[in-house]
Amino acid sequence: MERKKTSPNVYVDRISSFPEPLLHHILSFLRTEHVAQTSVLSKTWKHVWHTYPTIYFRLYSSTLSRQKRVLKGLEQTLLNRHMNAIGLKKLMLSLHFSDDPKFASNINRCLIYAIASNVEKLYLYFDYMKYCLPQIVYYAKSIVVLELEYCKLDSPTRNVTLSSLRELGLFKCAANDEAIRDIVAGCPLIERLKIIDCRGLKSLEFLNLGKLSKFMVRNEDRLARVSICGPNVRLVDISSLHAPCGINVALCKNLKEFKLFKISITNEWLCNQFSELPFLEYVEIFRCMKIRKLLVRSCNTLDEFKLDTPNLSVFDYEGDMVSFSSNALALSETSLCLDSINVDNQWLVKFIELLAKLNHCSNVLNLECYAAAIVPRELREILSSPLTYENHVCFIINSEYNTFSLAKLLDSLLWISPHAETLSIKCNDCDHEFCFQFSYKKPHIYEGGTRHCCRSLPLSCWQHCIREVKIEDCREYQSEACIDTQSFSSENGEIMEKIDDLWRLFLESDDKDG
Repeated sequence: MERKKTSPNVYVDRISSFPEPLLHHILSFLRTEHVAQTSVLSKTWKHVWHTYPTIYFRLYSSTLSRQKRVLKGLEQTLLNRHMNAIGLKKLMLSLHFSDDPKFASNINRCLIYAIASNVEKLYLYFDYMKYCLPQIVYYAKSIVVLELEYCKLDSPTRNVTLSSLRELGLFKCAANDEAIRDIVAGCPLIERLKIIDCRGLKSLEFLNLGKLSKFMVRNEDRLARVSICGPNVRLVDISSLHAPCGINVALCKNLKEFKLFKISITNEWLCNQFSELPFLEYVEIFRCMKIRKLLVRSCNTLDEFKLDTPNLSVFDYEGDMVSFSSNALALSETSLCLDSINVDNQWLVKFIELLAKLNHCSNVLNLECYAAAIVPRELREILSSPLTYENHVCFIINSEYNTFSLAKLLDSLLWISPHAETLSIKCNDCDHEFCFQFSYKKPHIYEGGTRHCCRSLPLSCWQHCIREVKIEDCREYQSEACIDTQSFSSENGEIMEKIDDLWRLFLESDDKDG
């Protein structure tokens, strides 16, 4: 403690003259036991301790006798606060629970005095389940945050009145469905609800929670049903429900974040939920083993999608550009339908980044865009080809076929996926589909070393290693399928010039037919 020296043997206490809020702030850097010890320094410091707004005792590793001494002192402190009408911001107790009946009685009296002092944040953590939460906590109108670990929660004997509660966290507690339902029903302002590793729950149904914004439930072995209805719910996080569980979040119409981990769900269920969630922005699906085929539709506000489902074989996404990440997928087919109409360089960079995330994930990649999505030369010079493994790429264009060059589009697709075995390009506004089958020279390093244009690419440039391309023009004519086949060899001139000639003939013949 700093003192000002006025004579050889006289000092003036300067810290004690600081404003009380500043002294409280200084003490906040100390453990509560040390804060309590300052009360013996002077009447000022005794008053500072008695008005200190936060009390936190962590006594897991303490002996039973020490815990009893601390609880006895805490009880007296809280009683003094109550008698002097001094409020309490936060009370946190972490204890090794004792079977001694007096131990529970001491804790109960501490809670009675804390609630009488209008405690706002109450945290009770025990190391195993023995402590039965007293009913008085259910009617503490001052509590804003309540967290409980290893507590037994009996059903309330009357209507719960936690009228100020905004956050409720239950960790490894024992309770039945009725108790949880009645407790939450008595929290009209609740915004965050966590239920983790609790025992005895079979069904969680929360209706008409107008203020709830975040809901989390995890590691519930016997839970068979979860249903949430709240107009302001923004985040739902459900994980590790080991039994098949009926989950319904479709009534959370403003849901933005949806996280699922180790849940027994199907694609049909996911599609039904997604179709009812128009404002969904972020999705995580991890270790949901039953999902074999995943379709994501009508999620135009989705910004980010995380996926870790080892048994997934088909992934189908339709919506705007999205950030995508996954873990070791082995898909037989991936389909992306991107709704963006304005395709500029910024969009193309995100498009290439998205495709790179899917590299080595899928044998067949189906892409559908509203525009030709031709990657310009300046981007190819600074970016790497995103796909180095896809065997087949199908590109569907939802714009008019006479607005782009087939040769330029093919060149762009072969930059995106060098050495693809097959490519197909289809225009939705006509009945033609062009299918390309490629054969390549091997190896990809030629006489004279690597070509200059290939040095920055993961694989050598297709223009310098292609041997032959076979083109099929598939179309319907008078309800019958017609296929025209042509083959071009690199030894007989520029392949792209020949494809341009073919495209020009197609446009001319289509104009005549029109």
